Amino acid sequence: MRYAIIPKGKSLTDIEVEAKKIGARNLKKAEVIGQVFCELDQAQAGKLAAVPGLVLKPLKEYGTSQMTAQAPSAESISDVFYFLRSYFAPPITGTGLTVAVIDSGVRKTHRSLQGKVVYEANFTESPTAADVFGHGTQVAFTIAGGMHALGENAGVSPGAVIMNIKVIGDEGIASDEAIVLGIDRVCDLAEQARTSGLLPTDDLYPNVINLSLGGEDDGDPDNPVRVACRMASVEYGLDVVAAAGNTGPKMTTVMLPACEPEVIAVGAVETFGELLVWERSSRGPTVQGETKPDFVIWGTNLEMASDKNDEDFLVKSGTSFAAPMLAGLTGLLWESGRRAYGEGWQYRWTAAREVAPYFSTKPQDAPLGKDNAYGFGLPAMGAMLGQVMSNASPNAQTTEMVQMMTAVMMMAGVMGAI
Repeated sequence: MRYAIIPKGKSLTDIEVEAKKIGARNLKKAEVIGQVFCELDQAQAGKLAAVPGLVLKPLKEYGTSQMTAQAPSAESISDVFYFLRSYFAPPITGTGLTVAVIDSGVRKTHRSLQGKVVYEANFTESPTAADVFGHGTQVAFTIAGGMHALGENAGVSPGAVIMNIKVIGDEGIASDEAIVLGIDRVCDLAEQARTSGLLPTDDLYPNVINLSLGGEDDGDPDNPVRVACRMASVEYGLDVVAAAGNTGPKMTTVMLPACEPEVIAVGAVETFGELLVWERSSRGPTVQGETKPDFVIWGTNLEMASDKNDEDFLVKSGTSFAAPMLAGLTGLLWESGRRAYGEGWQYRWTAAREVAPYFSTKPQDAPLGKDNAYGFGLPAMGAMLGQVMSNASPNAQTTEMVQMMTAVMMMAGVMGAI
């Protein structure tokens, strides 16, 4: 059986020595995150688990959940974001944002994704980093697909770029090991970019990790994926955004790693009509009692790039696509802030949660504070942009941002946000 070994006082080198001492086989290391993976029989596992300074965890499986859906109405989410971006002159497109899509691979030859994938790594047994299973392509499209043009099928931030980190095999299953190794690679790339003096807006400087996958929440803070997500967020400054899951409306159904407090858990609301949480969107609290999700955003009847050929589009629903919509929104908020404050200005959802009640919206009958269906609510993008520019000196850019704030709130109203 395969296990993860997590340090609890011992160094990675010491852990490797202990594992080899009891006969562990096929060792792999996540050097940056600091975990070791190996094969052990039951007797060996018992011996290693008794060694102080480490925790031994059997590997779990993770999957994705997605639903085919009806074609959207004439009013599309692509058009809404087009108008939102257009209220800047020149339009904002999310340029400077790099999102690591840790998923099933990406069909980078699709016409809406050509030139968008700047890095690839494959941690599965598949011979290719392409999307054979059919999931990561749609996630990548939602973040950065297409171009900024009226009537164009496009993601939230078409100026952003994607790192394709394949951890879900061609049958739709991922392990703790593959996911942790994928997160480890992204953290390593972030550290390399930082120490090389690259600006955070450089294509090869990852800013956000998107995890549209999940396993059952076991309430274990030492779960290898949760440990890796915490390190990515706390030690490497990456926002880690994860799908809440599609196992609602029952309570305590938020999946792992969305259940981790350091992860931004995203649920789904209906894309058209009233602001209403999608029936299948997973609800909190977590097994440990955390109120989750953190935010909700549109996640139903979304048109996205096909993984089957380079021309077609398909329609799906799920929190798998709400999460990358929030990840993509990072690009618009960040770019608008940089215009107001300069290139050094940063945006992180992790920090934004502290003031989330001031920029999020919910139905009138929902609890005022964070709750286990809507979280803080749907980010009211206009209000968020108002927060970004509230302290900026009055100038032409500020005027533009005020105009955009009004426009975005109008567009959010069209989509049922207000």
